[in-house]
Amino acid sequence: MGELFESLCIRVPKVYDWVRRQVVLPQIFTHDTSLFNEHVLKGLGDDVEVEIILTDCHGTPVDPSDEDALDKVIELVPHGGRRPRTIILPDGESVVLHEVKLSISGFYKIKLIDLGNHQKHHEFTSCNIPWKTHQTFYLCAPEGTEPVVHLDSFEGTGGSIRLSHGRLQLLSFDIVLCLSIQIEKDVKIEVEGSFCYPRPEIIDPSNVGCLPVEYPPQCEAIFPGKHHHDECDERSYESSFETDFD
Repeated sequence: MGELFESLCIRVPKVYDWVRRQVVLPQIFTHDTSLFNEHVLKGLGDDVEVEIILTDCHGTPVDPSDEDALDKVIELVPHGGRRPRTIILPDGESVVLHEVKLSISGFYKIKLIDLGNHQKHHEFTSCNIPWKTHQTFYLCAPEGTEPVVHLDSFEGTGGSIRLSHGRLQLLSFDIVLCLSIQIEKDVKIEVEGSFCYPRPEIIDPSNVGCLPVEYPPQCEAIFPGKHHHDECDERSYESSFETDFD
């Protein structure tokens, strides 16, 4: 027996445009006494590894896929709205896109790992450090749409540290971000579909389990309603042909 499909009106985010961009943010700290306690630095050896940890605004480590991986995403809209710009595509065709300027920010921590004798002996973590980048994109972003930014990946590379008598002289590394930028607008669409239900859980047969899932009935007679198409009268035409055969 086949599935019973019906007309469903659902609200979904429509994606008008979608791009990804890698952003490299060089980080350099010189003679900075606010990152680590001097007593901590005095205990470090000569072989130190620098690790960068993505955090939220409270300093808690997070994964790039977490909702709070980015602290703030602010669109910098000029007076008069987003500016249109004509872009020439690789095939020579021109298209009008919109200039979207974004301020994207978040937090991270620096972990110093003492690798004396090639073994991890001590680990020291800095305070929470903010980062920010301003990026300009040219996207299909008509009025009424909003930018939605996700952090696909976050990595710290090229870490280098120089100490002198237990004091930080230089600490440098790069933060490499992969940003996913979508232009979205919630829309309502009508689709043909059926409700889905959970599969039966494989449990002890003596356990009765939960009651069946029930959805409220839909007023199909008025919404979304049925599409009515004009029916054309079908007419048949007869043609007479006279053929002479000699």
